[in-house]
Amino acid sequence: MQDEKGPAIYSDEEAKSAIQELFSYSSLLQGMKAFLPPAFHDQILKVKDQINSVGDFQEKIAYPLFKVIEKESISQLSASGLEHLDPSQQYLFISNHRDIILDSAFLNVVLFERGFRTSQIAIGDNLMRHRISELIFHINKSFVVKRSGSPMELYRYSVLLSDYIWRQITQKIDSVWIAQREGRAKDGDDRTQVGLVKMLSLSAKTDLKTYFKEMKVVPVAISYEFDPCDLLKTQEFLNKRANPDFKKTFEEDVQHMLLGLKGYKGSVHFHFSDPFDAELDTFDDIPSSKKQLELLAEMIDERIHLHYKLRPINYVAQDLLTKTDTLRNYYTEEDRARLSAFFEERFKLLTHDEEGLGREYLLKMYANPLVNQLAAG
Repeated sequence: MQDEKGPAIYSDEEAKSAIQELFSYSSLLQGMKAFLPPAFHDQILKVKDQINSVGDFQEKIAYPLFKVIEKESISQLSASGLEHLDPSQQYLFISNHRDIILDSAFLNVVLFERGFRTSQIAIGDNLMRHRISELIFHINKSFVVKRSGSPMELYRYSVLLSDYIWRQITQKIDSVWIAQREGRAKDGDDRTQVGLVKMLSLSAKTDLKTYFKEMKVVPVAISYEFDPCDLLKTQEFLNKRANPDFKKTFEEDVQHMLLGLKGYKGSVHFHFSDPFDAELDTFDDIPSSKKQLELLAEMIDERIHLHYKLRPINYVAQDLLTKTDTLRNYYTEEDRARLSAFFEERFKLLTHDEEGLGREYLLKMYANPLVNQLAAG
């Protein structure tokens, strides 16, 4: 649990009492009834009193829930690269960020089904504004990344956060997942924030090369064929252009979360790179720690960009952007007609798009993974 000492996940005892509190909220029970298939809703109500630990919650509620979501909204969930990782080891998974909940949730599904322990999840405090969401995230092995406070408060918390992540991995407690940036890359252009790797380095007691080798950093490339929130993300971009003071409310965050859960995603793929090791020896030739951290961010980006699993929609989006058919070898005429119609339907739903910038933004959301992979390759 999070307290004045810094980030932490719930203990089994805390999880047990949190479950009882969670199911005391009538709004949660009503939401479950509306959102879940009746049989699964009834199953959760039967097993909730059997939850005595975090592991129980993940195995009896979280995992079955995400399998229901997978069945209803994903045509294929696949993974690659895990054969090079050791289930007995702990890793720092750093991935691109597409969906508020599902990036980390399905990463844990993939790990669980392949014999790995689930990872702890770093989550922004902006998603903890409601007691129900706070309980759900904490019970599911999440800890808080503070985003609000004075510069001094944020720095002190960052030091605690860095030390916490370091201890989970080097003391062989748990793997940790963290997104490569604060918030989702809504235009599909995935870039690791140097501030993130700087935060991770704050607890280093040795040189950065040794430190990050011991952290066993594993870049993870997440590829969604379709983004259920593509229209919401594009409209948010247009709203911000129309009103620079526009800010998303917590209720809108919830709307994004629910649409991300229920909306159709097509094929979803996770690629796990090997942990950085010998590659970090290049730090020996870079005396500046600032430049070392910048290089590490670039190395994470390259691994992610190289291992996207691209589909026809990525190639069609790029050809629609450039008004060409130079990538036609990667899709059929039927693909182009079908996906062009898909985009046109989306465009019609946008408001404040007199200049066509929303159309361009939406297409780039799907084209940027391809553009970045070509640049990396």
